Amino acid sequence: MRTMTRRTCIAMGGLPVAAALGAFAIGEQELFARDARPRFAPVGPGSARELIQQRHLPNVPLMTQDGRKVRFYDDLVKNRKVALTFISTRSPHESRKVTQNLAALQGFFGRRVGDDIFLYSIARNPERDTPSVLAAWAARAGAGPGWKFLTGRPADVETLRHGLGFTSPTPAEDADPAFAVGLLRHGVEREMRWAHCQSQASPRVIAHSMLLDFGEGTADPSSPAYWRFQSGAVVGQPPIWNCERLLAGLH
Repeated sequence: MRTMTRRTCIAMGGLPVAAALGAFAIGEQELFARDARPRFAPVGPGSARELIQQRHLPNVPLMTQDGRKVRFYDDLVKNRKVALTFISTRSPHESRKVTQNLAALQGFFGRRVGDDIFLYSIARNPERDTPSVLAAWAARAGAGPGWKFLTGRPADVETLRHGLGFTSPTPAEDADPAFAVGLLRHGVEREMRWAHCQSQASPRVIAHSMLLDFGEGTADPSSPAYWRFQSGAVVGQPPIWNCERLLAGLH
């Protein structure tokens, strides 16, 4: 029988630690409602949402690829639907694959990226991956305004990496940048709902996972998501969970 390795378990996906604190059962009809009212109170002292923020979404200072200073929670994550990845020039092959996948997702979701979906690629080795280095990554990937590349002080980035759960209990594995680069977290911060998948999986698999969390939403008419999802109930269109047919345009 094949041995189940740590990396195999990661590739199978699952819920991060934050989800155990904040996940709630949500009916299918609620999940895909476009204008549903928020079901959770704003962040407040002692609330579950505040607890998740403090433990898993630290409000550390970061810098974008264009040199703009931001706070991780306040400016990037709060009240948003986000997808989080790490990249590193010390893990170039894996990082190129991740950015290629995110570029495919950016094209698939169209103008939703920067409107109600935000993509963030964080430097795993900020001492090497400066804003200028990340700007080159962003240019090669064709990153639009809803996709930010982020770096910061090494101690702050490490605090963020540990809070988000991009870590391994095995020291050698944790020290390898490829480990963090191999994960993708996506979540709806307002609803405290988080999940992860393998960042180097097929883009269609990642898009499918994100759609189940983020819902169909509205889209740019030029994007594949628009004509596949615009009505949500067109006869002959595949259901949202039919990954192979629905996302046939992503490879």
